[in-house]
Amino acid sequence: MTTMTGEVATLKTLDTARLRELLEPRSIVIIGANTKSSWSQFTHSNLLAGGFQGELHMVNRRGEECHGQPSFTSISELPTVPELAIVLTGTNSLETILEEARLKGIRNLIVLAAGLGEAGPEGQALQSRLVERAREADQLILGPNNLGFVNSHAKVAAFSHMTQMPMLPGGVGVASQSGALAIYLLPHMASRGVGCSMAVTVGNEAMITAIDVMDMLVDDPGTRVIAAYLEQISNPEHFLSVAKRARLAGKPIVVFKAGRGEVSARVAAAHTGSLVGDDKIIDAACKQFGVVRVDNIEDLVATAGIMESHGRIFGNRMGVVTGSGAMCALIAEKAEASGLEMPAPAQGTVQALHDAGLPSFSTVNNPMDTTGYISVDPTIITKANQCFIDDDNFDFIVINSGWPMSKPMADMGRRNQDELHRQLTSSPKPVIGMSFLPTEVTEFGRNFASEHGLPHASDSFDRGIPALARSTWWSKRVDELTTDPVVAPAEVIEKPAGAEGWSEIEAGAFLRKHGVPYIPAAIATSAEAAVAAAGDMGYPVVLKVASEDIAHKTEVGGVRLMLRDAEAVADAYAFIMTSVADLAPDAHIQGVAVSPMRPAGNELLVGIVRDPQWGLVLAVGFGGVMVEILQDSALRLLPVGPDEIRRMLESLKGIDLLKGFRGNAATDMNKLAEIIFRVSQVAVGLGEQLDELEINPLRVAGDEIEALDALIRWKQP
Repeated sequence: MTTMTGEVATLKTLDTARLRELLEPRSIVIIGANTKSSWSQFTHSNLLAGGFQGELHMVNRRGEECHGQPSFTSISELPTVPELAIVLTGTNSLETILEEARLKGIRNLIVLAAGLGEAGPEGQALQSRLVERAREADQLILGPNNLGFVNSHAKVAAFSHMTQMPMLPGGVGVASQSGALAIYLLPHMASRGVGCSMAVTVGNEAMITAIDVMDMLVDDPGTRVIAAYLEQISNPEHFLSVAKRARLAGKPIVVFKAGRGEVSARVAAAHTGSLVGDDKIIDAACKQFGVVRVDNIEDLVATAGIMESHGRIFGNRMGVVTGSGAMCALIAEKAEASGLEMPAPAQGTVQALHDAGLPSFSTVNNPMDTTGYISVDPTIITKANQCFIDDDNFDFIVINSGWPMSKPMADMGRRNQDELHRQLTSSPKPVIGMSFLPTEVTEFGRNFASEHGLPHASDSFDRGIPALARSTWWSKRVDELTTDPVVAPAEVIEKPAGAEGWSEIEAGAFLRKHGVPYIPAAIATSAEAAVAAAGDMGYPVVLKVASEDIAHKTEVGGVRLMLRDAEAVADAYAFIMTSVADLAPDAHIQGVAVSPMRPAGNELLVGIVRDPQWGLVLAVGFGGVMVEILQDSALRLLPVGPDEIRRMLESLKGIDLLKGFRGNAATDMNKLAEIIFRVSQVAVGLGEQLDELEINPLRVAGDEIEALDALIRWKQP
């Protein structure tokens, strides 16, 4: 596996200009057109409703009239060469159709048919033959097992199922591995006032993947936000390359990746394996590369809508103006859960609100309840908005406002309309409108917003506030990734001879050689040797079984702590050898390791595991032997720099333990991050040779940082 992070190379499995050619046809043929077929009816009606103005031909083998126009009995009869063929036939005719299309010179095809790559060996073989022939003929296939695409700006709705057309145009580009999902996603976007630049369904991804579509959307001038529905990421390198390109282009990527509940099939021998699973790695990769990940379609739409309309939102301090006390409590709770700050208004804002007419009995808080006084003076709401906009305590403002559903509703707000619209469109900081409860955007509302140039209004506080939090996170993450130093290449480290048989003693010596602080240790093969080693080191000491076959020593009675004299050491040696022989009779035992007994401190796990798709993954967490229970960990793909490792540490729930909790000495976080970075660089330097490296625990007591145990496993040939 090549390097996953750092300066990711620009990877393209498909030239974006070639894909755009397929998505912007000026002439189309529907192959398998049939007036009695719902697939054909939807394909034809969507093209017309979507505004397609180019040539549109039909091929029907009987030559029947289709959808009110003549048809051709074969592809060869077509008077011109269409720029796109939409193939509605079953699998049996696909090879013939592909050959006829080649002879005619048709380069781009959408294949809807199911029963290929997803349907067992026979279908997979057919799909492979189609792809091979298409590549030989310089043809490009979208699908199979998909529903096509909609390009709202080019007015091409090559979508073969019932959905709302014309699609609401806008700046959100959609890549979906599911065609069926788009049937529901596109109308839902319109119902929330979120416009779409392009929506492409890829199905089996025989030649065009969802990541290819995302790659193309990075270069699309009509797309400001990339939204993706993914069921799998088969090419992590390409995904990360696109994430980097999108970040450099200033385009956020919002992903709904299905399958959070899946458990990795890989079982690792060390503790680290319990922290790493397919979905956890994807989650970590998204965080690391600035990709916004959401848990459902509603959040995908809500987040993309805010990010398209408002772009980068700097800062985390939110001010909220509403007309309801009940809203205030719910908003504050949602903001806290989402990680947004809600500072109190400045004293000048309090005075300005009362000067603007807010009654003296009203309390000025954040969120701000303008109370029922708005019935007396409706302008108090826009005056309150402006006071919050002018307050330097807030980075952005949320107001209880949405697009009107009807003309009577618009007329009700006419008194405040001009000032409200000015605040929404011309304020020096972002002002975001939100409804209290989910509200569908009507056609009147869309037209009203378009006429007045209004930004997106979130359909509810429940969706909108978390979406805002994601937007502020993305804005901050872009800055972090822009300013972080490039990680220096790791020194190449050759695997030492005989490393397959290493115990923790050899592993520790190896790490110590490469700059990792590691506790001294000596292997004893007799009680007398253990006593002698303990005497040289000074009491108290700890004894641990030394065996490359035993990952979890405590489970076999292989650890004895706080041994204060020679008698205790001799007894411990005998106990360990007897217990291990009983509980792990097949393990190869090198002896017993003797080390100084360190005072209590915080125990961290630092582990690196090789994932078969994503490469080396760093896990940092609290717990020592409790790590699997506490599950307080952070993951990143390697290589990763000290700055990002510090952010990993800061994200842990137990971080206060390292910051002087209850009078304990605080740890120099930069020093700790640098030591973990050294461990990670050793792993990267070993490259493909390494399968797993774990330090558990890494003892941290103030600025005393030292590895007490280590495990290294090598990749099997």
